[in-house]
Amino acid sequence: MKFFCESTELSDAVLKASKALPVKKQMPILEGMKFKAEGDTLTILASDLDLSIQKTIKADIKIEGEAVISGHFIADFVKKLKDETIEINVNNNQMTIIYSENKVTLQCLNNDEYPPIMFLTDEKSFDIKGKELKTMIDKVIFCAATDDMRPIYKGCNIEAGEGKITAVALNGIRLGYNKRDAVLDGVNAKFIVPSRSLNEVSKLIDSPEDNVKIILQRNSVQFNAGGTSIISRLIEGNYIDYKKIVPNEFSVEVVADKKQLEEAIERATLILREEKGDIIKLEIKEKIIEITSRSELGNIKETITASIKGKDLTIAFNAKFLLDMLRNIDEEYIKMYFINSTSPCVIKPIEGDSYMYLILPMKLQA
Repeated sequence: MKFFCESTELSDAVLKASKALPVKKQMPILEGMKFKAEGDTLTILASDLDLSIQKTIKADIKIEGEAVISGHFIADFVKKLKDETIEINVNNNQMTIIYSENKVTLQCLNNDEYPPIMFLTDEKSFDIKGKELKTMIDKVIFCAATDDMRPIYKGCNIEAGEGKITAVALNGIRLGYNKRDAVLDGVNAKFIVPSRSLNEVSKLIDSPEDNVKIILQRNSVQFNAGGTSIISRLIEGNYIDYKKIVPNEFSVEVVADKKQLEEAIERATLILREEKGDIIKLEIKEKIIEITSRSELGNIKETITASIKGKDLTIAFNAKFLLDMLRNIDEEYIKMYFINSTSPCVIKPIEGDSYMYLILPMKLQA
């Protein structure tokens, strides 16, 4: 194998593919990254069998071929290259990288041991704008569980149908929901994608204005965006019927300036930095929301005005979880719905149903 390519393009491709290298030790061959030179294209692939990322770039191919080399080394190495044309040769199971007047030689891994990664055909697929998909992922994925006690909730439940695609993530304390337009071509589907995979999809969308093709098979999903393909195993099982855990009737409705509320909570949390639990208390009464926090350092009270319908209410939340939600809302004003101090708070837009967040309250401190 022999080819020439631009170092910046190679670096970008290698770094993107490297996100699929195994986090934990498993098959030694998966520590490698596969290079395939064919026609005028260099394909770079990494996989841990649950997540695979393939990136293609243009290259001047002199001799076609394949090779597998240490993924972590090449990812670290290409970041150090200058913007220049480089030459890569593979002979006698060794890869030589020539750049400027310099040269590095790497021992290749056994190409025959690298497991075949089957990328999907588009028999069942639909398109969504890159910016819409990225926005949808970013606005819910932080709500997904991170522990292994409930593996199904380490993923995001995605439903496609009637020209819309929705995503839901939850962890037992908070829930995020987001809805976007998509070109579905009659596809109706429901599937659960690991949050790790979706995080990489969000990061690897190169052109937000271009479409991302989502391809489904029985236990896998593939995202094609430009020269990048990401294939992920799906999480098997039945996701909770999240609609049943969202209350329909409320006793308090609050319309608040999102930025004012967010900034007030941020200031209130400054005194909690040394505390184990970032608990803040909200007192909702008349036309104001009082936000208080306490620690050994002292206490902070913030007050903002709001439009309030219903009875007075005192309720406490994990400040970080609440801030995560507010920071992912773009609208100027939000609606917050409450029942009592022990029931979930639901946050929705002033108009429409493009998003929804739910957060469980914390026990009020005496």
